[in-house]
Amino acid sequence: MKKRLWSWAWKTVVVLVTVGAVGVILASRPDTGAQRAVAATRQSLREQGFKTDLADFDFSTSPELQAREAVLKNTEYGTSQEPFQDHPNLLEPIGKDSAVIVWKQDAVKKTSASRLDDSDSYSWSEFRGAISGNQAQLDAAYAAILAGPIRFNLDARGGNDIRLPHLAGMKKLAQTAGDETVLELHDGNRAAAWTNLLAETRLVTAWQVEPVEIVHLVRYACAGLAYNATWQALQGEGWTDDQLARLQTEWEGVDFFKDLPETVAFKRAGLVAMCQRTRDELPGGETTVGEFLQQAAHYPISTLSELKSYWDQGGYRRHGSYEDEKNLLLFYRDREVELRTTVQAPTWLQMRELPGVTNTAVFQSPYKSRLQIQMNLRQIAMQVQRRDVGLLARAAEAEARRRILITAIALERYHGKHGAYPPTLAELAPEFLKAAPVDFMDGRPLRYRVTGDGHFFLYSVGLDGVDNGGMMQTRQQRMQALRESRATGVAPEADIVWPRPPGSATLQEEEQVQADARKAAAKARELAAKRYLTDISDREWKDSPARQSRVAKILAMNWAVGADEPTFNGQSIEKLVGNEAVYGTNLSLPTLLKPTQIITGKEPEDMTFEFPIRYEAMTNDDNLLKVVVDADPEQQFPMDAGGNAYDRERATNGDYLFVWHTIYDPPGPHAVQAYFVLGDKREGNLYINGPPVAVTTSNLCQFSLDCANYDAAVGARFHARLPEKNGNFSIECVTTNGAHLTTLTGSTSNGEFNVVWNLVDDRGRRFPGGPFNSIVQLTLPDSGRTQTLKGP
Repeated sequence: MKKRLWSWAWKTVVVLVTVGAVGVILASRPDTGAQRAVAATRQSLREQGFKTDLADFDFSTSPELQAREAVLKNTEYGTSQEPFQDHPNLLEPIGKDSAVIVWKQDAVKKTSASRLDDSDSYSWSEFRGAISGNQAQLDAAYAAILAGPIRFNLDARGGNDIRLPHLAGMKKLAQTAGDETVLELHDGNRAAAWTNLLAETRLVTAWQVEPVEIVHLVRYACAGLAYNATWQALQGEGWTDDQLARLQTEWEGVDFFKDLPETVAFKRAGLVAMCQRTRDELPGGETTVGEFLQQAAHYPISTLSELKSYWDQGGYRRHGSYEDEKNLLLFYRDREVELRTTVQAPTWLQMRELPGVTNTAVFQSPYKSRLQIQMNLRQIAMQVQRRDVGLLARAAEAEARRRILITAIALERYHGKHGAYPPTLAELAPEFLKAAPVDFMDGRPLRYRVTGDGHFFLYSVGLDGVDNGGMMQTRQQRMQALRESRATGVAPEADIVWPRPPGSATLQEEEQVQADARKAAAKARELAAKRYLTDISDREWKDSPARQSRVAKILAMNWAVGADEPTFNGQSIEKLVGNEAVYGTNLSLPTLLKPTQIITGKEPEDMTFEFPIRYEAMTNDDNLLKVVVDADPEQQFPMDAGGNAYDRERATNGDYLFVWHTIYDPPGPHAVQAYFVLGDKREGNLYINGPPVAVTTSNLCQFSLDCANYDAAVGARFHARLPEKNGNFSIECVTTNGAHLTTLTGSTSNGEFNVVWNLVDDRGRRFPGGPFNSIVQLTLPDSGRTQTLKGP
């Protein structure tokens, strides 16, 4: 009876699921009323001149533009083997209203100079080597930029997921052109500097951008880079009026606002296409109706839980997607109309009061759908790209810089003709400007003054509209101000400045500031290094006795290859890496991976193991062979193991030699085994732990691992643990040629010593850096043992 009852219940569930599945399919049939509403809305918008579909956009280009594009794309990743990231700040503040003339400095300051392991600057020869790659490619790119308009052949059908492979390359090319401009100015190659500067300028002025927000943001960023590079260039004399007039004309022809409404139109068309794609999808993704019904017949219980989800999806496709499509068409029509009005505003002060400028309207669907989720994610991503400042604010900053650039160039032309800068900007018109220049931010004249040393200072009040006297911010100050603005909701106060070159007093003041900063950084580096070294030492010393206690367990392991000997890419391991030239084809995997100790005369400090493996096979980036000491037998990957100080060498017969520096592990019995990795980018990695072998080390002390290296700012540290509490030590430091440097002596009653050599030798000379050797003499009075060994 129970069996028949269960069978009846099961059949009932199958019938219910099947009926429900059929209902889902029927519910997915479109709502004709909603369809008609969308069609009517689309027709109305098109009659008003609005673009509604991706087919309305054509991003294809002519063969001439495509040829130019090919040259630029060929340069995107061709400027160096590893893309240079440490581009110098070409408008670095110095003092209150000045900036560093980079090309007049003795070295190029790194933007990443805060890293503890870096020097703070490049020599000019180092900088040239870092930014230079295929100069022929760069020259071809600059020639293409100067030849005509720049536009990229793209497929508009991608909509909001359109591929934009050129963006990163455009910004990188702008950075490289700026780098090369200052390099050529430093080297005195004015003609090359002019070509680089004009090319960087035209990356902005000749670029016909696509109606995508991120593309406009990258163009604004390139405009900022060109602004900085132009300031550097104009700190040098000798530019002709024709050159300056050419630059001025380039910037006068730019309009950063006129194409922005088209970004809304393209976004609208892309979102409408997403609605249409949603309706084209089947319930359950790729599952067909037949497959779904078959699944329901075989797994009715689990399928029941999916029916509601499918029902909701079907209802959204049938009605909700059409409602969203209609609402999106109307929502982004309103945004486009707003933006058309907004971009006509003559100043940022007036623009920011208009709807949607500082408080962006966000579309909110009444339905929970994948479309809404994707829209929310895109909104978050764009906020990050804009650094929480709206697209129009970024355009306003670019426009303010454009006006400053034009004015600064006109001032240089005036100076070239009259031998001095004008007392007011009004005197630039009509000869060099059509009218006196106005700050886009507040509609008032750009702030300007001639300095006592014959230079000038020019600035805009910036987005906050507050005149801060031309206040410049360092990169750290800008980041801090941005963090504060996020917390308070108040725009960070900063002017957009065309600084004056630094005077001698400013340079002296800055040199003192930099000297103080270097001292502070050295102190911080010393403290950080001490903490880091202490952490390593404590962790290593804490772990090594525990590791050594499991030697017997490791040696008792029943290591075996197994029934299926591993292969890699269809070949045996012996065939892939074995040294067949010496051993023939008689090698086995146990023989291959068994560490065989050989005596070299460097014992007890160094213990050398030989493997019948070709040295060259294990020295590429994908393969690895190392000897691990007292490794946890429960771990496939020996994260908890000793033997972390070592060298790899090639034997005379081509074998692989592994040299374990034993003084960084505790003396006594150990279990050593090979950790073997074969790698392939396509096939993945193969990991093998070899058979364990018992060895015993006889060094009388264990040095902490941090002693293997030293920091010139801290000194060379000798930190060691003895097997007995009482001990005396003498450490002689010598050059690699054996010349005496100094001797450190002492004693301990707690089984540990920790001394630091300050790198000053016995004759008062500071060690110039590089490797040196040490000879350590140990005496343990309680047991009478002594030992002399090579130290760190």
